[in-house]
Amino acid sequence: MIALISVVALSRYWFMAEDARILRMEILAHRFVTAAANARIEFLVSSLASKHNADERQITIANRVVYFSPQAWPVAVSGPVVEGFSLTEEDCAQLWELLLQNPAALSRSTQPNESAEYQLYAGDLVCRFELVNSNAFFDYYPMDGRMLFTAGGE
Repeated sequence: MIALISVVALSRYWFMAEDARILRMEILAHRFVTAAANARIEFLVSSLASKHNADERQITIANRVVYFSPQAWPVAVSGPVVEGFSLTEEDCAQLWELLLQNPAALSRSTQPNESAEYQLYAGDLVCRFELVNSNAFFDYYPMDGRMLFTAGGE
């Protein structure tokens, strides 16, 4: 009987721990997009205050030049957003580093990290941050600032 109770308790604990990881991922996604919105505000205010060419669409954040989309969302650190622009893993990783304070380590195809809790994928116009060993992830679309969180499912 004690063994049965232990098995039930352990399985319940496992589900609760996974739910907590997914909740933490969702909170992180909201922190990320809030930081992106704050960078957008900083960029818009900076653009109003300065006399520089509006086509440059860049400011310096934490000693890094960050380039912005035509809709004024942070997009890249590798270069300006021009016609035919495509995101790289490096752009997404740098946004993760710049927008979050003390972020967790990322694993990516170009730099695998076995101990990382999050996996990075970059598409043409989307950064995907995925919880390792889970179906939970969020997509950040930097051209228009959208963030979509998916908790996964069984």
